[in-house]
Amino acid sequence: MKVKVLDPHIVNKIAAGEVIERPASVAKELIENALDAEATKIEIAVEGGGERRLCVADDGSGMTQEDLLLAIQRHTTSKISCEEDLFQIRTLGFRGEALASIVEVSKTVITTKSEGSPEGVRVEIEGGRVLTVKAAGRARGTTVDVRELFFNVPARRKFLKSPKTEFFHIVRTVKRFALAYPTVHFRLEHDGKTVLDLPPTNDLRQTIAQLYTPELARALLDVYATIPGLTVRGLVSPAQLVRPDRSEQFLFVNGRFVRDAQINYAISQAYESALKGEQHPYIFLFIEIDPRAVDVNVHPQKAEVRFAEPVKVQALVKQAITKAFTSAHAVPRWERPSPPPAGPSLRLDQAPPGPLVLPPSAARRTVQTKSGQASQASLDVHRAAAGGTANGPDEVWRVLGQLHGTYILVQTESGLEIIDQHVAHERILYERFLAQLREQKVLRQRLLIPVTLEMPPDKAELLAAHLRDFEERLGIGIEHFGGGTFVLRDWPQVLASDWSKSEFVATIERVLAVLEHESEPTLEELAKTLAARVACEAAVVKNKPLRPEEMTELVRQLKQTQNPYTCPHGRPIVLAYSLEELEKKFGRR
Repeated sequence: MKVKVLDPHIVNKIAAGEVIERPASVAKELIENALDAEATKIEIAVEGGGERRLCVADDGSGMTQEDLLLAIQRHTTSKISCEEDLFQIRTLGFRGEALASIVEVSKTVITTKSEGSPEGVRVEIEGGRVLTVKAAGRARGTTVDVRELFFNVPARRKFLKSPKTEFFHIVRTVKRFALAYPTVHFRLEHDGKTVLDLPPTNDLRQTIAQLYTPELARALLDVYATIPGLTVRGLVSPAQLVRPDRSEQFLFVNGRFVRDAQINYAISQAYESALKGEQHPYIFLFIEIDPRAVDVNVHPQKAEVRFAEPVKVQALVKQAITKAFTSAHAVPRWERPSPPPAGPSLRLDQAPPGPLVLPPSAARRTVQTKSGQASQASLDVHRAAAGGTANGPDEVWRVLGQLHGTYILVQTESGLEIIDQHVAHERILYERFLAQLREQKVLRQRLLIPVTLEMPPDKAELLAAHLRDFEERLGIGIEHFGGGTFVLRDWPQVLASDWSKSEFVATIERVLAVLEHESEPTLEELAKTLAARVACEAAVVKNKPLRPEEMTELVRQLKQTQNPYTCPHGRPIVLAYSLEELEKKFGRR
């Protein structure tokens, strides 16, 4: 094939594909232009998730007709004028690609008026071609009305998710700008309904209170540290206030939202000794740095940056967060734990959530002595149900006891097994709940006291759209009371129900995280997400003394599961030592 010059419209479509990924990309680029034009109010109107229509109107400086006709062409910008400007960028936009890319893949009408112009101008563009240019009445500012996004790029259009998912990403985009520019009034509508209306404030906490809840805003810790040429400021959550993922972590560099693995690592290091497992804090962090010390021109969508001295930035971020932890109100109060109950007995009111149910035959075999200790009758040899276990039929075993309130010692025909009681119970609950979900026979229980949930706007939209999935597919009954308020009334019986509000919210948000990334997730995906993670919370905890009969029943149920060897997260449940290995250790072989 001969080398040839591509048609300019093909070139523009290729370029547009790098900049405009989805409707949220259009919102991002147009809001950036409005902020660069010093707008104090930005209104975003969305229809059909942004694919049908996305309109951004601002009260910024506006443009003349001449400037507008130049602005819709590629590589035209008012932000930079020479090569040196690339190394000290102070605006959000600078490449001159965004507006040209948007009009290339949509049907767009732009109306604008600058301060000194007697009248405004209206330009209609379709697929990059200017159709009409005429005078129009408008106050100072610019309105960009984008319709039928990707109408001429069907290959890109078919990759868009459902309207509710696309709108979710638009809400997230607006949310980021509202956090970075609290003095600007943002208003977002979807299909004629106001979703966000955020009047300007002078305080980040007030903005967070509007986007989330006043309780969260009050609980956050102030972060501040500075050295010449570099300042880190913002708000972070204490160790007691965490989430199951990083979706509420926001990092801004000179007012630009970015993702940076090195900064994320510094944050994790600062929280390392305070958090465990899948716990992540709320982060609202702002880095102000000399523009000459950071390169923002390293990603097509400007979502990443490169620091000249990344180690220095990491160190200051970690120092700022660590300092916040040492403040008086951030240090948690530690209380001396009460001594564990004497002996192997466990009071009924101390039983773990989702109690083990003993069969009548096992209960009858248990004999209590006057001292409260279980007799040897409860340690009789047990035979696994034939054909119903992963270990094979007619396996013989018996419980020997409990080690450090955490591990169950089991004698088998071939040697010794050490079972982690927490992950064993987790596996049992996981498979039990998964079976109910597959059979659509989830046993539910009505909460004694309904739990009122307050969700941020983006999560509220997603949850409201999937209430039927929670109800019919997962056995979770939630009612929407308008805005971000929901009431949780029903919960799967097999899972713990005596949680705090934050634990219910965290669990629901785990499922929403799947719904966010998959427009039509399968029941298996939802089930595994909910069952695996919630079973961990509901399972009997470590350092929990169990009665001999409770240990026996736990082992019996474990051996009837499909996979008694690993928990849903991949951690081992059982460590086995053969009799031969033990005899070698003791020099008998």
